[in-house]
This record gives sequence, C-alpha cells and structure tokens, in this order.
Amino acid sequence: MKFLLTVMALTGIAFANAQSGWSGEAIFDVNPVEASESQWDYIPHTITYQTDGEHWRVLEQGTSFERIWIGNHGASDYHILFHFLGHAIELEEPCPPGRTAALEWGAVPCPWSDASSEEIRVKDGPVQYALLQRSVRSIPHAGWSRNHFDLPSGYEPIDKPGLAALLQSLGQTRD
Repeated sequence: MKFLLTVMALTGIAFANAQSGWSGEAIFDVNPVEASESQWDYIPHTITYQTDGEHWRVLEQGTSFERIWIGNHGASDYHILFHFLGHAIELEEPCPPGRTAALEWGAVPCPWSDASSEEIRVKDGPVQYALLQRSVRSIPHAGWSRNHFDLPSGYEPIDKPGLAALLQSLGQTRD
C-alpha cells in the first residue's frame, strides 16, 4: 500500500511539473533582416506562437506559402507542415544543439533558440527575420483542445533529400 501511494504521489508530481510551464499565445509582426526584395514573398507577415508549456505550435500567416511548425519543448526535432503544389508536406527538422531560450513569459520553440529578452531572430533557409511582439495572453492548460498540438493527418513525411527530389521532379515535368 505504501508503495502504491508513493507511485501515485510521484506520478502526480511528474504530471504537475509537465503542466507547470507557461501556457498561452504570443502574436508577432515580422520584420525582414538582411533579405532582398525577391525573398520577401517567402517571409510571413505575422507569426502566432502557442504553447501549453510542454508542446508548442507556430502558425505563419501572410504569404502564399503558409506553414505550421509543431514540436515539444526539450525534444530533439520538430515538424514543419505546408502545402506545396498539391502536396501536403511534413518536413522533420532537428532542433539546433545548445540552450533553449526563454522569454519573460516562457520558453520559446527550439528553432528560435537564439532568442534573447531584447529580440527574437529567426533564420529560415535563405532568409532571416526579427519577430516584434504584438501581444501576449495566458491561456489555461485546460483551455486547449485535446489534439491542438498533435500532428494533423494527411501530410506526407519527407526529409530534405526527399523534398529536393520532389522539387527536381517537378522541375523536370515542366521542361
């Protein structure tokens, strides 16, 4: 009986610790940095960051190439979801090694690991942009739907070499 109570107490503590991170949403305006005008259509106008303290989700808005980034704090990789010429693509990316940055309201997703309290800069392929915080609001852990941070179905998992092959095959069919 004592063992069962100990296990239940440890499980409760582990669950409480998993739920203890900041839960909420931050909205950012995007400011291109060191990007030529020809690259601006690749850069989103607005980014919405959502987290329940354990999982995170980033929604890009403002381009024809909108993406959803999904991951878990402390994980070794994350997923970028997007639609490209009729294909629903799920690209898995490794988290950069090193520290995970935190802002006054909580941890940031691993692709933003170089963030500081003064500025968040994102390097995304050939472009770099700064995120300017527009608003932040807390959302209770119970305020998220059960599958809000899950990977949606219907996306094709693909790695960078597979994506390059897809792009090459699309280029060949146009010739």
